[in-house]
Amino acid sequence: MICNFCELKCDLSQSSLCGMYQERDGVVVESRPDCWSTVRMTLPESIPMFHCWPRRKLMEIGGFRCNADCSYCINARVMGMTQTEVSVMQLSPQRLIEIAEKTGCSGLHFGINEVTVNLLSALELARLAHAKGWIVGASSNGYMTEAAAELMAQNFDYMNISLKSLSSEYYRRVVGLPDAGIVKRNIRYLAQRLHLEVTTPIVQTENDHEIIEAARFLAGVDPDLPWHIFRLLPEYKMADQALPDVFELCRQTEQARAILPFTYFSNFIGSPMDNTLCPDCGELLIRRLCSKSCGDIMTEYRLQEDHTCPRCGRRIPMLGQPCLD
Repeated sequence: MICNFCELKCDLSQSSLCGMYQERDGVVVESRPDCWSTVRMTLPESIPMFHCWPRRKLMEIGGFRCNADCSYCINARVMGMTQTEVSVMQLSPQRLIEIAEKTGCSGLHFGINEVTVNLLSALELARLAHAKGWIVGASSNGYMTEAAAELMAQNFDYMNISLKSLSSEYYRRVVGLPDAGIVKRNIRYLAQRLHLEVTTPIVQTENDHEIIEAARFLAGVDPDLPWHIFRLLPEYKMADQALPDVFELCRQTEQARAILPFTYFSNFIGSPMDNTLCPDCGELLIRRLCSKSCGDIMTEYRLQEDHTCPRCGRRIPMLGQPCLD
């Protein structure tokens, strides 16, 4: 039987690359259902998701393993790429919902690892969360099948897809996946069906020359698509790689904003590129503060209730209302 969750489509009569699915009685099932490496509270700004439910408390739930093998992976241990044993917790969906409630969360986010490799467990949790009126979303490398993307569109309210490059050669050499076109296909599909934001990890001398071209591609998908340029601090096989130049990335972010106005570069302390400005009149609409290497805090929100600019009335893409308590 062929696994139809990830576009690698492993033959389960042999073994799957991620090791997370198997065939049982003619059905694809998870090898380790309801097993998680991480359970913690987070905010949309830390994912990063800048244009949905600002400052809402989410329970971030992370599994383990991945269908990619990124040479720079900052979570290589959790992905099972190293010899270090990964500590996991087996928690029922009901127990996770109870934990989320007790910590004041009203939403779930699947992150840390690739959600496609534990999708069945994630979907069961998503259905329980939606029954309570919560929001649900995930981060993903975008290398899922069309069938899996459809399941995500039906069960998630938002997603952040990592577009690592526009080049299939880069994907093969650095990411361990054969075809950048799969990710681009899924970005186009999901952008029409849920709230989508995109993140691109920048590796110095590897994909930093693609920033403007990537902005043009994303603007072609949706001219208001939020895009996060991520200054990667490489680990794993690229631990000795030069770190991206902050000033150069700020310059390119400014250029990209002329093409895709909601482009951000926020994952360094004191970033000036993490605020939302009105593309039409330049009004400051959302002020954010970056106080760590990844993740922001929203400090000021000036959009009208209908998500329009208070100065010129331009509608800004935003899902949900902010939590200002």
